Parts: sequence; C-alpha cells; structure tokens
Amino acid sequence: MPSHARRITLLLTLTSLPVAHAQVSAADKLDRTVQAAFGKCGVRLTLSGPLNQAALDQLKGYSTQDALARQHYRAKTANGVRVTYNGDQQWIGRSLLERCGSFQEFTEYGLATDGIKAAIVFARPAWVDLSRRWQEDFLAATNKARFQGQKCGGVLMNAVPPLKWDTRLESAAARHVRDMITLDFRGHVNPTDHTRAQQRAEQFGFVGTAGENIAYGPLTAQEAVKQLLTSPEHCKNMMDSHWTHFGGAVGNGTEKTIFATYWVQVFGRSR
Repeated sequence: MPSHARRITLLLTLTSLPVAHAQVSAADKLDRTVQAAFGKCGVRLTLSGPLNQAALDQLKGYSTQDALARQHYRAKTANGVRVTYNGDQQWIGRSLLERCGSFQEFTEYGLATDGIKAAIVFARPAWVDLSRRWQEDFLAATNKARFQGQKCGGVLMNAVPPLKWDTRLESAAARHVRDMITLDFRGHVNPTDHTRAQQRAEQFGFVGTAGENIAYGPLTAQEAVKQLLTSPEHCKNMMDSHWTHFGGAVGNGTEKTIFATYWVQVFGRSR
C-alpha cells in the first residue's frame, strides 16, 4: 500500500475514535440521569438490550410500536419519548420527575442518544415468568373465586368447595397450551387431532369427567382468573360444584402467535 494511502487510513481511524467515545459518554450520562430520576420517583426499571435497540430505532424516526416490532419485542404496555435536549442532562432529569406517575406500570426501559437528541422507551413485557410459583397462584386464585361465590352474568353462584391439584389434568392443560402456541390457534378443539378437554384428560390417565377454560393475554394467574370471571359461561364453569380436581398450565406465545400468553384451566371429577 502506498505511504499516502496508509496515512489517510490511519487518519480516518484516529479521527473516528473521539466521536464514538463521545456517543458512549453521552449515553452513560443519560442513563445515570434516568436512573437518578427513577430513584427519586420511587420506581425500579431494568435496562433492556432490546429496548435500547428500539430506542435507537425511535431516534431514527420509527414510532414506538414499529421500533418494538423491529426488535420482536411483545409489550403488555409501552411508551416512548423522543426529544431534543442538546446534552442538557438536568433538563432530562426535570422532565422525567414531572412524569413520575407514568412509570409505575413499566418494568423495563431502553435509551439511545447522539448527544443532541434522545429517545427513551418504557415497557412491560407481555410474558409470564415461568420460573415463579405460578401453579400455586393459579390454584389459589381459582379456589378464592369459588370460595367467594360469583355473579356469572345474571346468575348468582354460591360458594363451592375448593379444588385439589391433579397432575394428570395439569399435563392435559400443558399439552393444550403447547399445541395452541405451536399450531397458532385458539379454542378448545385441537385442529390437528380434533381432541377436546375430555379426551386430553383421558390420554393422561384421568378417569372421570373434565371441562376447560382458556384465557388469552394475562400476565398473572390472578389476571387470568379475573378475565375468565367476566365471561358468564367461563364463570359458571369455574363455579360448578361438580368439579373436585384441577390442573392448569400457562405458556408464552411467540412473535408469530395471535396472543402473548395462554392460560388453561382443566377441571375434573374422577370416577
């Protein structure tokens, strides 16, 4: 390589370093300001890699919804802001403190800046933490509803005895959750093998009668039960004194599925 070409290459490399360093420093300063504001607001949000990328897309002009879609991020709720702040960290801090109440529903955030403009994306991911003790919560929420008695549509349903967890019904529920996600369908009938709740329960060794409820989209067991109680038929099914056993399952959808989460209740009475 000619010597003048090497000098040009070296010059381009060296002159690019301060710019990159300035951008990193601006992002670090912005993050410290944002974290300080969260602390004063009494909220704890976790910095998210995908949301950082979404914020970068928003900085480029994408809407919050489109930026999240580009990162395949499914949000239960989300909001994004894009501002010109000219490096004024104090202005950013004051602006965030004025919006303290709006952060309570979010659990994650991402940010991007070029030192002059900034974008911040706040979100709560639409997925269930399957490492938590959701099974106990699902059973407890179901039995609490049965204990309290309910008004299902226009019909008053008296309190009924609690249900006992059954691993066979749990397996039947888990299979249906998996199939709904894999095959991307909703409903009680599997479109491939045409099985229903009764047949699925029998396939896992349950001898007796079985019924089923399905909720789409909730992030907690309590939300799933609450959603089902708003439907008269699902409510009546949950409150049916005929049932003595219970198994449940939950799964997170994918970017290709209709819903973000799938909850299944399977009720049974053994013979």
